[in-house]
Amino acid sequence: MDDTENNYALRGYKETRSLEAGPGGGDTRWLEVDQAEKAFCGWDTRMPGNAERQASFVRAADALLAVAGGGAAAMHHCTHYRGGQGEVLQFTNLGQSCERHEVLASRERLPAEVQALPAGSDLMVTFATGSVSTMARNWARTTRAAGVDAILIGALDGEMMEACGAHKLPCILIEGGDVSAALKQRATGNVRSDPKLYPKMSVLKVGFYRELLSFGYNVWACDADAVFMHDPRPLMAERNYALADIAIATDCIDIPLDSRSPLMHCDFNTGLVYLRSKPNTIEFAELWRETVANAKEHRIRDQAAFNMLTKVRPPTPLSIEGSRVERLFSVTAGADGADFRLAHAHTLPGAPSPMSVHMTYQFAEGHSFAYGKRQRLREHGLWLVDPDEYFNGKYVTASAEHATLPRKEMGERVDSRDAVKYHLEEARHRTNVIRALLGIGKALGREVILPRMLCYCDFMWKESRAAAASGLPFTAIHRHPHDSQEMRNCRVGGAETMRLPFDCPMDHVLNTPSFFGDFHKNGTEGRTALGVGVREPNFLLNPRVPAAVRESVAKAALGKGLNDAQISQALAPHAAASIIEIDDVVGTFCGFADGAANREFAERTKQMLTYKRTPFCMMEGSDNAPLFSQCCSPRKPGDKFFPCIHGFDDPDPLPACAAGR
Repeated sequence: MDDTENNYALRGYKETRSLEAGPGGGDTRWLEVDQAEKAFCGWDTRMPGNAERQASFVRAADALLAVAGGGAAAMHHCTHYRGGQGEVLQFTNLGQSCERHEVLASRERLPAEVQALPAGSDLMVTFATGSVSTMARNWARTTRAAGVDAILIGALDGEMMEACGAHKLPCILIEGGDVSAALKQRATGNVRSDPKLYPKMSVLKVGFYRELLSFGYNVWACDADAVFMHDPRPLMAERNYALADIAIATDCIDIPLDSRSPLMHCDFNTGLVYLRSKPNTIEFAELWRETVANAKEHRIRDQAAFNMLTKVRPPTPLSIEGSRVERLFSVTAGADGADFRLAHAHTLPGAPSPMSVHMTYQFAEGHSFAYGKRQRLREHGLWLVDPDEYFNGKYVTASAEHATLPRKEMGERVDSRDAVKYHLEEARHRTNVIRALLGIGKALGREVILPRMLCYCDFMWKESRAAAASGLPFTAIHRHPHDSQEMRNCRVGGAETMRLPFDCPMDHVLNTPSFFGDFHKNGTEGRTALGVGVREPNFLLNPRVPAAVRESVAKAALGKGLNDAQISQALAPHAAASIIEIDDVVGTFCGFADGAANREFAERTKQMLTYKRTPFCMMEGSDNAPLFSQCCSPRKPGDKFFPCIHGFDDPDPLPACAAGR
């Protein structure tokens, strides 16, 4: 790495740290670098003045290191692969190597039904704060629906314990000293939105797993957004898996391609981990916990630490009774959010039904709740904790014929530029449909069933290129978070067989948190700012919608350029219908007759429907730029780069009201 990349990688080792400031515990006075001869290649000579600095350094170093009769030591070649943002691959904090960060969850405080489980039982475990108690409740409901009653929720605060009592859930309060104290003082409900505190919460998670392992339970460690569709316990009794001490999900996103290898090219995802109660697993859990606790970088939480620890040495096959047993093998029992909700991989010919689904690869993390994850679960019928009144209201929606533009298939060889163009045309049409529905819904006092939403191009926050590193007992991928996110054929690297278009999750195309109310620490949701609730596009397919609601449909056509009063008058004959379906809704609603109400509606809906995103970055048109090139513009003068299409303009203004209205 060059000077900029090394400085970025080691930034956390140069600053004083505290729990309030982030990971770590103080200044680093002694830094030992493994393979230093490869770690530093010199200065980035493309930057002004660095060529002179490099030459001066080389002259001084040669004078110090040149050996009589031999040549000067050569520096390693600079690739500039990381674009100025390198990372530490492994670390050991020697100054804290003897510390232990105790996490208290004594066996005596476990719920009676958990204490009654015999040693060697599988226990499904998640954790939550009170602000996301509904997510934990949904996890419990889906796990039980899959046929598993042995569950436990680790409560990270008192509000979560209160929610457990109110809903009769088996919970235990996890206590971890400074981390627990910081959780009580947090300013946001959604801990994920606090980059300093969130990694430290991982200390409680992993410490909790370690305690349960020591009690003799085999732990299925789950994020609350990793829901089960089938009982996973028989899997771990199958051949090979019965030998496994640890099993873990991955971030692989293309089942047909990934099945050709044992998933060694993907990050492991600690949202779903199986830990068998054995001494070596308990020892690993302790090391895992301390790696997170002693980290000096904000990015190192439970997942990053797990991937670090599993890269210590390459995986080698085991020999058991003379038979060769691979340490690493693939399985398609779990689906991540990209496979399941975007690629719909479970619907491919011959594809198995997934054992579990984890809401990864998503956007829309609000400051008080993970709205995008909830909506994805709702969209697939996996959100089971909505109250009955959610399904018993009165609604307005758009006719299916005009909800989207005419559908176009995007084959595997489509040019990204063509697909993005139609994707953005569809986005503009969608915005106009939704704004009209929101206006009509507000005028009538009805909730809005969102239209079908089609995506003609993938869009991920994850990087699409990575560099490989080996590990124990598996092989993993070390990804650089600011690698280019270029795509070809409107599919990101690793998802080449994805079908386009796909039904967009709400968080892919809309500013999802703005459509919902804030969550309070006790898990209750406030009223939306606009005063109009929304339902997922496939809401009427949910079996909890009463037949009396689903079958009470009035279809209506409206003139263009109507205000709220005229809309109310035109649709008055359908007031008794549970659902009013508007044909060709774009352009029908022009605003509110009251000026103040109209200005507020225009401002609110502009905020809701403005969704500025990172631009689409593509290989097409790049003049064969190397994979480490930057998106949108050259990193340095003369560098090749991947071209971008920005799009995502502000919503169109409300249409003009018809003459005389």
